[in-house]
Amino acid sequence: MAEIIGVSFWSLAGLLWGDWRNWGKYHATILYFLFCDVAYYYVAYSHRLWNLTPTWPLRYELVSLFGEFLVFASTVLIFLGRYPANRFFSIWWTLLWVAIYTANEWVLLLTGTFTYDFGWTLYKSCMVSVLQFIFLRLHFKKPLLTIILSVPMAAFLIYLCKVPIK
Repeated sequence: MAEIIGVSFWSLAGLLWGDWRNWGKYHATILYFLFCDVAYYYVAYSHRLWNLTPTWPLRYELVSLFGEFLVFASTVLIFLGRYPANRFFSIWWTLLWVAIYTANEWVLLLTGTFTYDFGWTLYKSCMVSVLQFIFLRLHFKKPLLTIILSVPMAAFLIYLCKVPIK
């Protein structure tokens, strides 16, 4: 039930505050965000550090992934669509989004919808969120550079977290 409430909230927020008028500008970054999520599920299939556990009535992981896609698309449309031009405010905007994502994950942990394994913690998720929002902004401004940087960053995180590659 927490997933339905969460996805509904994020979808409504995306509709209300997302920059739908210019959605085409954000299309590639939305796809980048979704690709990174799917790549995590693929690479860490047998060694997931964190896991979204589908609950009633969403018993199937594929349905939960669809919810994540709605949340991530809404995130990009709001985060980038309202990104401040001022450097000082842009840092605070990014930190606000890290806090929002960390708080959201904390609520999912409390409801049992989200779980950690292999030593993963909320603190580590918060640090990944910092990288995530920096990379989303960077991808929007310099997509090729972001893709080039994403490969060694992903390899480093896989190594650091001891995710076995088969």
